[in-house]
Amino acid sequence: MMGVLGWTRSGMPERYWLGAVLSVGVGAAVAAAVVLSTSGSGGSGPGSGSGSGIAKPVKPLMVPSSAASGAAAGGAAAGLAGQLGQVDPSEQADQAVRALWRTKTVEQVFPSTVAVGSQYVRLGVAGAAGCDVLPKAFVTELGQAAPGTSCVKVLRATYTDVTQTVFATVGVVVVGGDAPARDKVWRQWTPDSDSRRPDLMPDVFAVPGTVAAGFSDRQRVVWNSQASHDGSYLVYVVSGFADGRAGSTDAQVRAGSGKALVADSPPVQAASGLSDLFAAEFASAAKG
Repeated sequence: MMGVLGWTRSGMPERYWLGAVLSVGVGAAVAAAVVLSTSGSGGSGPGSGSGSGIAKPVKPLMVPSSAASGAAAGGAAAGLAGQLGQVDPSEQADQAVRALWRTKTVEQVFPSTVAVGSQYVRLGVAGAAGCDVLPKAFVTELGQAAPGTSCVKVLRATYTDVTQTVFATVGVVVVGGDAPARDKVWRQWTPDSDSRRPDLMPDVFAVPGTVAAGFSDRQRVVWNSQASHDGSYLVYVVSGFADGRAGSTDAQVRAGSGKALVADSPPVQAASGLSDLFAAEFASAAKG
């Protein structure tokens, strides 16, 4: 399975998350206009010092969905529809919120551009992944903060600001468990203290064929997280400078100190602003 999304052979984009596979309906005209592809056939990564990239559209790639996965997703949707007719309205609403990651289009989950202080452009979207892409300590912390919950899937996309100063990987952790258990995620997950635990910091998502092709964990400066109001989704953002410079040391993350960790640092602003923005989007979608 390839790592980022794109077009089907017919040229038409697949628009929905289908269980374990996500494909994208690309509205990338804006993104293609501002994002530079890595230059050369070898693709120099950030910080390579080349500085001679030529602006060209970034072609999204494809995570192929199989007939089996599509059938499985269709069966799950039919089963959900059947269940909805047998439950009370509050349970129906809860099930609808929990299904948002499958029923929203990829463009709705990860828009091609977002604005929060700065404007950010989406570089690529990963296929829906298992929870093994998260640090073990992260999954353990989720279970301890909210007993009875579990990680179901992880959705990821990487963004850059329009000046290409920072890269930021946005992750959406789909949380399983009944409503009272998931409510504990909102009430008991501790974003501020967790952001100072380097063992919880997720990996970045490098996007082949773009300026973020060389984005790596060694560039991570800071991370932040926020839970949706019902605890069904836990959003995290990991950010670093786009020029390839080394990120924060574990000691700096724990202390929350260092030149790159001041409040007006671009990676800090990206991590804080984007985590709040994406968590709020799921909260507003839940309200209809």
